[in-house]
Amino acid sequence: MKRKKRTSLKSSSSQQFVEEETYLYLPDEFLSVTNSLLFSLTVYSSTLPFLKRLLKRFTKLTCLRLYHIIEVDNNLRLISSFPLKKLTSLFIENRTVPTNGLRAFSQNITTLTSLTCYSMFLSNTDLLLVANCFPLLKELNLKRPLVIDETNFINGIRNLLSKCQCIQHLNLDCIYFLKDQHVVELSFYMGNLVSISLNDCYLLAETTLFSLVRNCPSLSEIQMQSSAIGEESLGHSDSLVEFGVYPQLKSLYLGYTSWLSDEIIIMFASIFPNLKLLDLKGCHQIFDGICHVLRKCRELKHLNLLEVLNLSNTRVSDKTLYAISKSCCGILQLLLEDCDYVTNKGLKRVVLNCTQLREIYLGDFHVSDKNKKLILDRGCLLC
Repeated sequence: MKRKKRTSLKSSSSQQFVEEETYLYLPDEFLSVTNSLLFSLTVYSSTLPFLKRLLKRFTKLTCLRLYHIIEVDNNLRLISSFPLKKLTSLFIENRTVPTNGLRAFSQNITTLTSLTCYSMFLSNTDLLLVANCFPLLKELNLKRPLVIDETNFINGIRNLLSKCQCIQHLNLDCIYFLKDQHVVELSFYMGNLVSISLNDCYLLAETTLFSLVRNCPSLSEIQMQSSAIGEESLGHSDSLVEFGVYPQLKSLYLGYTSWLSDEIIIMFASIFPNLKLLDLKGCHQIFDGICHVLRKCRELKHLNLLEVLNLSNTRVSDKTLYAISKSCCGILQLLLEDCDYVTNKGLKRVVLNCTQLREIYLGDFHVSDKNKKLILDRGCLLC
């Protein structure tokens, strides 16, 4: 390797300055290896002067992320002129839809299966453009869209889903006006859906959850954190026949859903018996119902499949924690921050049962000296 320093002088009518550039010359053999190792490229406005050089060098990119770059239409055209034959994922954070750039991109790069339009003004026309340009999308992320006409936007989502039948993963986080009836209607166009994220859609409740599992037979993951599930009584919740059983659902994220209760999660355990992951962090109305969940959802009991157990901000008691530790003896990490009903007695039991524990997060919990010694003697980190 050789290093070469070059000093160049540039002048203008008002100033002179000296610019030093250091060049690192590397063997072609080394460059050929590094070129093949970069699969993701993030582009900012400051990156644009080097964009051509980067695209020439890194030809095996699979993911491209564009953050508020200037003249996004022209730069998308530029990007699409390079032979990026392995590119499958495109992320754009920009206020307006780069209409012409997306058209040019879709004509020259036909391998795209994942598209993210983050915090972008979207209308029916814009969403139809996306559908026409990328009808074979498998993953679509429209998180935090900027919407002027809500009805127009919902129509656009429906039209897009009707055209893009291959979509398996859909993210509609932070659409604050989204209602149950909207999702019920859209669910009929999601036949191939595998996962959906509806976090921070505060108006959505049980109707959304049940319409998704009924109409999307392949759906295995639902994220509905900070929803309205449980805000209104189900009334007829004891009639499980009406809801049915949906064994295809494996992961359910319901964190920070303030109205969730033991009654509701017990019902969910019967409706979704094959759950492997149930996220209830920040659900302060959950007590000992978690024990029933563990008895009904057999997959949750096999802790060889579970490495992290997060019970922070819940009202689990020593009794509940003991039951969990007997069923979940293989966990590696346990989080018990702000669990006011857990005592040192319960903590000792879980440490004795969970012999593979490597980390325990307790927040402000006061740990007795005996428990500290027990935890440290077992090679577990106390945080």
